[in-house]
Amino acid sequence: MISQCRRGGGRFIIQEKVVKNTIWNSIGVLIYFACQYMITIVVVRLYDGYMNAGYLALAMNITNFFSAVAIYNVRVFQVSDIKGEYNDSEYVIARILTCASSILLCFIFVIVAERTAMEIIIVLCYMVFRANESFIDVLHGINQKHWRMDYIGVSLAVRGVLMLAAFVLLGWLFGLLPAIIGMAVITIIIGIVYDVQKTKKLAIYTAYAGKQILSLLKRCFPLMLVILIGTIIVSYSRYSVERIHGTEALGIYASVSVPTMMVQIAISLLFAPLANLFSEALKAGDKSKFCKIFAIASAIIAGITFAFFLASHILGEWGLNILYGASIVPYTYLLPGTAIVAGLTGTMWFMNLVFAVIRDIKGILAGTFIGVIICFATTDMFLNNYGLIGANHVMIISQGAATLCLLARLFWVIKRKQGLFVKTV
Repeated sequence: MISQCRRGGGRFIIQEKVVKNTIWNSIGVLIYFACQYMITIVVVRLYDGYMNAGYLALAMNITNFFSAVAIYNVRVFQVSDIKGEYNDSEYVIARILTCASSILLCFIFVIVAERTAMEIIIVLCYMVFRANESFIDVLHGINQKHWRMDYIGVSLAVRGVLMLAAFVLLGWLFGLLPAIIGMAVITIIIGIVYDVQKTKKLAIYTAYAGKQILSLLKRCFPLMLVILIGTIIVSYSRYSVERIHGTEALGIYASVSVPTMMVQIAISLLFAPLANLFSEALKAGDKSKFCKIFAIASAIIAGITFAFFLASHILGEWGLNILYGASIVPYTYLLPGTAIVAGLTGTMWFMNLVFAVIRDIKGILAGTFIGVIICFATTDMFLNNYGLIGANHVMIISQGAATLCLLARLFWVIKRKQGLFVKTV
């Protein structure tokens, strides 16, 4: 009876941790991403036309690719490192190296791509902002591992509100470039003053080994390739909108897409405790629990996507008119497709998390690569033949094919892979 009570009490404590951490993280994610997407709306409202919105969208799309290098897709690996193969110092130093490399690679790209001077400066300043996000992410990995996602929630909320305030004020007074610089500076300051200080209380900063850091980077390199390749589908499609139809067209497409980004925000709320829960199911050798978590999360993702798809049909024109004014209403036809794209993007994030937990990197790499091949093969054809809506067609077909391949691979692994669900002490 006592042992049963203890086990019951343990389950209650775990459930309480999951609920509390999910609430804190959800609040932070909602505020942060809402503020981030508000920035795209603010750009349209602050300036005439969609040129500045196009510059901002271009910076976002280019830096999405190099941000994948910075973040290196280590977070899930870090949180699910239940054996402590690498210490906190090694995770932090490895992230510093990847962030520095991402800025350098971004600089090389914009020079080789022969962008204008203004585009180069805007992209690089935004890349500094993204690199800072990536560095804070490794600190949040430490927080999450210690079930202190209240730190993460507060950090996201404060950074979101202050970066939006800085962007609006500086954008209104001085223009787009100072607004981006101000946003980067304020988030760096918050990272130093809050995130670094809070994480010091949890992190075990011990001696680190260069060989261990190289080993970590080597082991996570396929994970980085996964997120890099996955990013290509969306980034290349949108980059090609600017390449084929111009910067203002990209500004229009990006502006219409903003409301459907709420799909990704809603899906992101699921991710906070999932890495921990999937890892615990594996550690306990509980295949049934693992599959149940996967099924419930997948159903929620599908439901969220369908709800936003339906809302875009019913309320799309009204909503876009409120956000941007009458000039955007003729492009309402893009909205339902962007809702599906957002849902598929969230699905790819989710599959990336699951495959990282089960350590089947080759599987997700192969499935995602199929989507990229389809993207490269069809982008120009769809954009030239169907205009802006062609970008939706490309991403839906590419991500849809990748998702089906990944589902097939996951079912095979769960059924066939020996030792995946073996209880560990």
